[in-house]
Amino acid sequence: MATTGDPSLARAGVSGTAPECSTEVPGTLVLHLPSDIGAIEDAVERAVEFCAPAVEDRNRLLFNLRVGLTEAISNAVLFGSVDDPRKKRVRVELRIRPGQVRARVSDEGGGFDPAAVPDPRRPENIAKASGRGIFLMRALMDDVRYNDAGNAVTLVLRGAPGPASPTPSVFPDEADARPASTQPATPAAPHHTREERALDAVSREMQLAHDLQMKLLPPIPRVRGVEAAARVVPAESVGGDFYQVLQLPGGRTGVMIGDVSGHGFPAALIMALVMSAAAISAQQGGAPATVLEHLDRAIGDELESTEMYLSLCYCVLSPGAPEVVYANAGHPHAFIVEPEGTARRLRATDPPMGIGGAPFRESRAKWAPGDDLLLLFTDGLSDTVARRGRKSGEDLVLKTVARSHRESAVEILDRLFEMSAQSVPLIPADDRTAVVVRAE
Repeated sequence: MATTGDPSLARAGVSGTAPECSTEVPGTLVLHLPSDIGAIEDAVERAVEFCAPAVEDRNRLLFNLRVGLTEAISNAVLFGSVDDPRKKRVRVELRIRPGQVRARVSDEGGGFDPAAVPDPRRPENIAKASGRGIFLMRALMDDVRYNDAGNAVTLVLRGAPGPASPTPSVFPDEADARPASTQPATPAAPHHTREERALDAVSREMQLAHDLQMKLLPPIPRVRGVEAAARVVPAESVGGDFYQVLQLPGGRTGVMIGDVSGHGFPAALIMALVMSAAAISAQQGGAPATVLEHLDRAIGDELESTEMYLSLCYCVLSPGAPEVVYANAGHPHAFIVEPEGTARRLRATDPPMGIGGAPFRESRAKWAPGDDLLLLFTDGLSDTVARRGRKSGEDLVLKTVARSHRESAVEILDRLFEMSAQSVPLIPADDRTAVVVRAE
């Protein structure tokens, strides 16, 4: 594992084959993958299917296993063999033991020092791409350990952790704390009531959900001819809003926004899995509808088991092209805003994920390079700025963007969120998210 950067910025390896599978030893599954991002999804699915019978709380723990394996295998495939991807391979070994699943992901690269990876929670590292994968693995798994060479990671997921289980430590505070993702916690003062213990557990879960949501949101890549800005202001209860601005092959730019129904840790986990899977699929150069199909396969079971759904819009801009190609799975607030203020809605091509299940379609919309704005936002923003007597705040958002059309993307966002902060919400607060893009 040569690095732990953001998979969305990596290049695809060779066009590959399905993972080779062997199960000679009872309770053990071994997969051999080519250094090809096309093999990641199949490998993760085989691994999760193999481990499912050993996991007690399937909804939560299998989700954690899926996300942790996706991050570990993605790092190995994308970064462990960058010097010679056609020859080097990735090995995944899963062992089922009483009460736990142990997965070891190794590559043939030169390795890296996990202690040197910046903590993405710290303010000075928020804009850095590296560290998010380790953060996510350590947040979701019971134990994460790297070998001395830094080219193999072992993940442990306990199916029924007991009271003596250590409290997860997402990033060590000391630079020499290499291997463990779990450290014994300082005993807390005893709580006197069941209600206090429950509130404390909820508080810890919400803090972790907040960390997952905010620290995994990617920085905006610098792309020639593209000006983009994005922002998420989370609700107190933490929702599942997210965005992605992706630098794609051929100079293209991918812009995505999503809104997971529900709040708290489950919504944040769905968001994390979507972001990881979207980055991998988009880098394969897939059309918007193809990317949504891959996402639907990756998260369909989790959406069904949690009874959640996901609205998502994914747009692709090509340099100088007179159109935007997009696929919209039930996301209501997606627009092209023209210089004179006219707003054209990018209407849904399909229902939200978790509701439909049909093959995804895509559409095209007229685009004036350098003049038009791409504006994507979530319900939380429009609902917050709603005034009494209005059905929604969408019109007010669009008018604000129209008035500030010639300003920079960051300045437009500032105006929207200043307006939102001054408004009194008519319904319970939700995440507020917006993306503004201008491209030549």
